[in-house]
Amino acid sequence: MTKKARLRVALLWFAAVRFVIGLAAIPLAPFLYREHFIVLVLMRPTKEVLLAAGFLVKAGKVDLIAVLAAAVPLMILGVWQFYYLGRAYREEIRKGEMPGIQGRILGTEKVKKITKTLDKKGSKLVFLGRLAVFSSAVVATAAGAGKMQPREFLPYDGAGAVASAGLAIGAGYFLGHAYEKASPVLSVVGVAALVVAAILLGRYLNKD
Repeated sequence: MTKKARLRVALLWFAAVRFVIGLAAIPLAPFLYREHFIVLVLMRPTKEVLLAAGFLVKAGKVDLIAVLAAAVPLMILGVWQFYYLGRAYREEIRKGEMPGIQGRILGTEKVKKITKTLDKKGSKLVFLGRLAVFSSAVVATAAGAGKMQPREFLPYDGAGAVASAGLAIGAGYFLGHAYEKASPVLSVVGVAALVVAAILLGRYLNKD
C-alpha cells in the first residue's frame, strides 16, 4: 500500500470513528448533561451542545475554559480532515466514482451540488457556513476536491469555527441570564430566533 493510500484509509477511519462517537452521544446526552458535560462536548461539539454549555456556564456548573478547550480543537480538526479527504479523493469525487463506505462518509452527491456554489462564493461560504445550519464537512470536502488551496480554506474555516463556538456559547450564556432574570418563555423565544436565523443564513448560502 502506498503512502497516499495509507493516508486516505487513515482519514476515512478517523472520520468514521468521529461519526460513531457523535452518534453514540445522542442517547447518552441526558446522563452526560447532568454528570459529565465536558465529555458530551468532546463527543459532540455541535451548536446545540455549545448553546447548552453557555447556559451551564452562566449557572456556574461548568468552566468556560474547559468547554472551549474541549470543543474548539475538535470543531476545527474534525472538519479539516474532510478538506484533506476531498483532496485525497479529488479525482474520484469529480468522476462520481465513490462507491461503498467512502461515498457515504464523504457524501459525494452533496459535495457535487455544493461545489458550484463554493466556486462562486469562496471563502465567504466557508466562514458563514460555520454559523448557519449548514454541513461544514460537505463544504470542506468540496473545497478540498475543488480549487481552494489550504492557505485560503484553513484560516477562514478556523475563524468560522471559533466564531461559531463563541456565538453559541455566548447566546447560551445570555439566554441563561434571561431565564434567571425574566422568564423561561423569553429564553425559548431566543433559542427559536437563533435557529431561524441559522436556517435563513443556510438558505442564503445555498442560493446560486
